[in-house]
Amino acid sequence: MRLIEVFRSIQGEGPAMGRPALFIRLSGCNLRCEGCDTDLKPSLDLSVRELLERAEGEEGRRVIITGGEPTLQMDELGDLIGGLHRLGLEIHIESNGTNIIPQKILERIHCAVISPKRGSNCNLPFWACKSNVHLKFVLGKPDWCWRDEELTELISTLDRERVWIMAYGAEQGMKNAIDAWNLALRLGVNYSDRLHIRLRQR
Repeated sequence: MRLIEVFRSIQGEGPAMGRPALFIRLSGCNLRCEGCDTDLKPSLDLSVRELLERAEGEEGRRVIITGGEPTLQMDELGDLIGGLHRLGLEIHIESNGTNIIPQKILERIHCAVISPKRGSNCNLPFWACKSNVHLKFVLGKPDWCWRDEELTELISTLDRERVWIMAYGAEQGMKNAIDAWNLALRLGVNYSDRLHIRLRQR
């Protein structure tokens, strides 16, 4: 598989925020979002077997597959998730939602965090009805980020318990986080911080 890195850390955002995990960060993406550094990172190749060897005996028992966009390597991704499932690990995945994950693979995932980008072809109705899927919307000024009024209308149709609002930004102070906080409070959904940005951790 094409990867950027494999590392242990604490999840900084979303429903697993604050929890330790082994991160498998895959390279490549089908979107070009302003501010994303994915394509600037060097990549390496590891086999599914090599990745499973790294995950075996994982202390936190939690693996987060992220990117880039993991679903661009769907065949290998299915093999990886199947192997992690056999190891008894808690599997999380982060995706932009533009590619459907087959049900056989999706049912082995403990938590899929789908972050639809404004203007993309994310199949929101498909993801919204899956009980192990959380939807994370990024609030901000770049074209791919969402606006208050759009989220107010959109979230009215969704299960609020599985919706998260997070502010765009990579500066340590996260100056616009209060806007995401206030919107999440008004709409009755979850607020996600970015702990790794605030603490300058990977």
